[in-house]
Amino acid sequence: GGGLGAGPRRGVCRRAFLDDNHEGGVVDDLRGDWPRAELARNDQASAQVIEAVFSEAGGQRGALSLQVEGTNFQIAVWRALLSIPPGRLASYSQIARALGYPKASRAVGNAVGANPVALLIPCHRVIQQSGALGGYRWGAARKQMAQMWEQLRHEPS
Repeated sequence: GGGLGAGPRRGVCRRAFLDDNHEGGVVDDLRGDWPRAELARNDQASAQVIEAVFSEAGGQRGALSLQVEGTNFQIAVWRALLSIPPGRLASYSQIARALGYPKASRAVGNAVGANPVALLIPCHRVIQQSGALGGYRWGAARKQMAQMWEQLRHEPS
């Protein structure tokens, strides 16, 4: 499947994977979240997002801004995810402890699952404490592929 990115002039607000022409459902979700927004295709802006994710400088997101909305807790979790280096993994419980809420692994999992910008906020880097892959909004196979791609790309030479 491909991907779809959406963003207001201030930054990327949505990045999702598409499966077999399900773009209509993603567009419907965007219209539901921003009913007064004007939706227009912008291949140049999409190319910038793709370059930020897949370029050799991957992980260097300085030129790409995000415009996401969530609860204070969700935003704290998403910021914590941004601190996980490419090619590395962290558990839900490690993130909960780092945020000062050691018993909030389930809440961390819910916040990770609510991530609106696939790959840009790297929810694919979060696994279960046991080492199991855990869930992923866009499917376990995509999560595993994203992890493997980053690990291969960022392993020491």
